[in-house]
Amino acid sequence: MNGLMNRSVSSRAGEFQESKALSEIKGKMFLARQFPRDTDWSLQAALQECQRKELAEAAQYEFPKGDSVVKGPSIRLVEVLARHWGNLTSGVDEIESKNGETVIKAYAWDLETNVSDEKTFSVKHERTTRRGSYKLTDERDIYEMVANKGARRKRACLLAVLPGWYVDAAVAACEETLKASLTEGKSMEEVINSIVSAFQEFSITPAQIEEKLGKEIGSLSKNDVVKLRHLYSAIKDGFVKAGDAFGTASDPAESGLPSEEEAGALDALNERLKGGAADAADPG
Repeated sequence: MNGLMNRSVSSRAGEFQESKALSEIKGKMFLARQFPRDTDWSLQAALQECQRKELAEAAQYEFPKGDSVVKGPSIRLVEVLARHWGNLTSGVDEIESKNGETVIKAYAWDLETNVSDEKTFSVKHERTTRRGSYKLTDERDIYEMVANKGARRKRACLLAVLPGWYVDAAVAACEETLKASLTEGKSMEEVINSIVSAFQEFSITPAQIEEKLGKEIGSLSKNDVVKLRHLYSAIKDGFVKAGDAFGTASDPAESGLPSEEEAGALDALNERLKGGAADAADPG
């Protein structure tokens, strides 16, 4: 009897939440129709924000993939564009988390045109490295991985809803801002040192940067620095691993695993310990 009552209460609570969510959506759609966006104003507001150096530096990602180059607007830029476009709702919802994985739904919905896009996907609580995979147990590591992948899917949903001409105009504006402000108040040497130092966060050395670009650090051009900034954004946003981008075996994600040298040293130590144990067991 109590079980039936509990199920009844749970069912009513679910129906209430569903009804509440539907009412909220209807209200948002009504307001969107009452106050439609001004596309010219949205574009000008977005272009004005694209003049900010901080946004321009993080506006795009670019990384090599096989024989081609993958390039596009970053998560940060897309979120700025969505805010200025208006009458748009988007987000990332966690559906469930169990058995070592989290099921996530990312979505974007234009409340004026009723154009929407959503993606439901699973995120395994594990990290893949060049030397294999290992499970994540720390809550913070799991949260960061889920949030990162969720943000990337939300970006894809927003790009499916936002008009292409609007996104392209913002990308071009950020590119101009970045080139114009590259050496603003700084010498070219300081700019180069700054971006080279930033890659140390991913354990990438100046020598590895030189090898990738095919030139010495001191002779990098403005275009080289712009490309490095885009690559930095790609690594930061999780689109590519530093080791894959630079063709190196070092990968920050492998910090939890022993390197090949460490593994070899451990094997050698174990062999010596076994030998010592055998000697102790056979004193003669």
